[in-house]
Amino acid sequence: MAPLSIIELLTLDASGLSTLLDKGRITSVSLVEQVLSQIDREDKAGARLNAVLNVAPRDHLLQTAAQLDQERIQGKLRSPFHGIPILIKDAIATHPNLGIPTTVGSFALVTSEPAQNARVVDGLISKGLIILAKTNLNEFCNWKGFNSVNGFSAVGGQTQSAYIIGGLKEGEAPMGHTSPLGSSTGSAVGVSAGYSPLALGTETDGSLVQPAGRAALFALKPTVGSTDRSGVWTLSLAFDSIGAMAKSTADLAFTTELLHTQEARAKLPKDGYASFLTKTFKGLKVGFLDPATWHLPPGMCPQIPSIVEQLLMISENQTAMSVIMFHDYKKNVDQYLSGLKTSEVRSLKELIEWNKAHADIEMPYDNANQGRLIKSYEDIPSDKEAEEAREFLQKVAIDEGFNKLFVAQELDIIGIPQDSKIPSMATASGYPIERCP
Repeated sequence: MAPLSIIELLTLDASGLSTLLDKGRITSVSLVEQVLSQIDREDKAGARLNAVLNVAPRDHLLQTAAQLDQERIQGKLRSPFHGIPILIKDAIATHPNLGIPTTVGSFALVTSEPAQNARVVDGLISKGLIILAKTNLNEFCNWKGFNSVNGFSAVGGQTQSAYIIGGLKEGEAPMGHTSPLGSSTGSAVGVSAGYSPLALGTETDGSLVQPAGRAALFALKPTVGSTDRSGVWTLSLAFDSIGAMAKSTADLAFTTELLHTQEARAKLPKDGYASFLTKTFKGLKVGFLDPATWHLPPGMCPQIPSIVEQLLMISENQTAMSVIMFHDYKKNVDQYLSGLKTSEVRSLKELIEWNKAHADIEMPYDNANQGRLIKSYEDIPSDKEAEEAREFLQKVAIDEGFNKLFVAQELDIIGIPQDSKIPSMATASGYPIERCP
């Protein structure tokens, strides 16, 4: 049985690998061995991509793969992606029996243990996918400090793009061309580097679609509320979704189905998203926003608020979205931390104090700030302010925004430049947003 070539490892999607598994050209055991070798070759050595925080124990992975190979021989396929490995962003809880810690990029959580897997993880396992590794991210999903660097966490260090020789340029703008973007950085880089054909990430505002764009992948942030966020580090239930990254639309469609709540799945056709996988745009009306109007200014670092930021400003110095996130964050963090089986910190207050006491490892000189954590604890907007912000977003992003545009132009899809602030409008509306390479 010949191993996959490096080109095949880099380019084959999960559907293509499943075909090879069905034909007996490869096994799940051999596939796992190859992707582990690719991680060893390029993550901490070679290109030093630093996309992975922790890999599941090799013996556990090979045992799981062997069991799935045996089920395949017996004709007991659990799903189209039976025996396919997948990467998971380290903001999604995994039980200790998988052998992969859940840190959200923080040393404060390195020894913590979730009481159970996030529900989406159990869903993947039940369908025969192999949980390969946890990926690096903007620490706490980009809600630790102000002006943090995309793809950096205290535990994982800096993730680098697989497509940029020399990696992130010193002093690069937040969305500069050498940045891998974030916060689901490691998931995007890992798929692009051939570690796995699939990955999960999370998104509040751009965290899936923007790093996927830099990695030339398909990604989808589903409609807010349609994915099961139990066991996931969450900024705000008003904006957060779990989503997938993949090398093809077919892979993306099937993986997204696995993330949905039962209520969301019930709304799909009998054969799910597969019914929409046609090879034509016939019957669809697509509108495009003018890139010259919506792209970020030269240098990718605007010195004045962009058009979108101005639209979403609810006061002189903050957006309506930030009001809601600062209102929601402490409650969500306290709920997550208090629900852990073991943890050195049990609340946002304890987390902030832990970081201060361990500043040598948690706040290195080039990322020495936990301003967002502190503001989320000390300066929480009132319930009234949060409700006013929600009403404001309903008006600006939905009633006078996307809904108005869809109806006035009779559109089915709007094409937007995603190296811009326009994904924030999708965030504000709660509508789905997809990245196409």
